[in-house]
Amino acid sequence: MEKAEFIGKVRDRNGYAVHLFYKYRGHEYMITDEHNGYSEPMFVKHRNEQNRIDREIEEERKPKKEYKYEDSAEYGFNLFWDYVEGN
Repeated sequence: MEKAEFIGKVRDRNGYAVHLFYKYRGHEYMITDEHNGYSEPMFVKHRNEQNRIDREIEEERKPKKEYKYEDSAEYGFNLFWDYVEGN
């Protein structure tokens, strides 16, 4: 498993929350450390974001579906209007 690279952090206006920025497999993500004791643990937030990025990368790698005119809405509308007009 590839490790995330820390980019930087920004404090919230109220000074409690810290927004942390990371880069993972060429994609950036942000997680927030609220410092309130009630939110998810940081490792869970990292795991969720990295899993989301992994899913996005897998979607990008899938072959794109080839466009076919016969599968388009335009084709369906043309068939409908041909039927209505009696062609």
